[in-house]
Amino acid sequence: MSQSASDQAHSVVGLYGDPTVSWSILLEARLAVAPSARDVSDRLSAAAKRYPHLGAAPAVETMRAADIPAVRARFAEAPYDRGEPLIRAAVCEDEPALLIAAHHGAIDGIGLLAMLGLALDARISSGARGIGTRSADRSFLVSALQRVAEAVFTPPTRIRPDSTGSAPGDVFTARHEPRMRFNAAELVTAAAHATEQWNGGRGAPRVVAAIGASYGGGAAPEPVRDSAFFRLRLKPRPEPGQVGEALAAHPPEPDFPARSSRIARLGTRLLVGRLGSTFLVSNLGAVTAPDEVRSIAFYPAASGRSGVAFGAATVGGTSTVTVRARRKDFDERAAGRLADGLVEALRRQGSRSRSG
Repeated sequence: MSQSASDQAHSVVGLYGDPTVSWSILLEARLAVAPSARDVSDRLSAAAKRYPHLGAAPAVETMRAADIPAVRARFAEAPYDRGEPLIRAAVCEDEPALLIAAHHGAIDGIGLLAMLGLALDARISSGARGIGTRSADRSFLVSALQRVAEAVFTPPTRIRPDSTGSAPGDVFTARHEPRMRFNAAELVTAAAHATEQWNGGRGAPRVVAAIGASYGGGAAPEPVRDSAFFRLRLKPRPEPGQVGEALAAHPPEPDFPARSSRIARLGTRLLVGRLGSTFLVSNLGAVTAPDEVRSIAFYPAASGRSGVAFGAATVGGTSTVTVRARRKDFDERAAGRLADGLVEALRRQGSRSRSG
């Protein structure tokens, strides 16, 4: 059963899937009290039986706070080999936390929230609205050809690398802020402004935002992949209203094909530095969870031209925004500056909204 689940998850990545990354998405929940690793293990074992597409039940690890960065990096970077569990979990005992990772071909960000609820035996939901029955307006083949032409002739603006190293893996940073109110369009706008500021403060003509979305939304999350994907070419110095209108009118990208050819995978690998988007944004929205859940840091997969992903989630009085970026292009300090730029852009937008 785990073998077929693994094959299915890997096939979902399809032609768009960057073959140089693991496609592991992560959620890090800070808690009031650490759960028992045995309880979490039992609950995830039950979930694996109930949801066969998750593959084999994972072995739940225990860790200390000092171990979190190393475990996070391993969960994010290690490939999901055929037949292995598609879920990873670790419990931190001295600074209560639960880290859950999953192959994006098995579940999406909202699905990770569902996994958190299952692991804690708690009801967790999100105010994130789904896109309902909206569908692509062209075939995958047409879209793929358009993407290749874009990569060759007008590649998206890249977030300027801060270094030119060769270190593998990703860097991660999170900023926990007093509760902020922002929707997907406002987060995309803030990410665009942070990108422009990072690249020299000028309006960039070819910023392309990738936006992760859910079909069903987060009101009753299940540990499944029910995700949609948008790509928006933004105007220089965009405004939230403009981005919102464009997102409402823009169809999602077509579904991945069930299989991709060896030639297609080779082409994707050769063009990986020009394919994709300037950045990816994924917002889990306002999360409703028990008081024991103090904050949630969500790290989407970082792929594409820049290899930078911005994540967000709000629970209780805390909004957490994250940056995940390729280590060969950004170190921890650089990722922190990107996160600070995103927070500052969100604050400016909030101030203008209140004053308006």
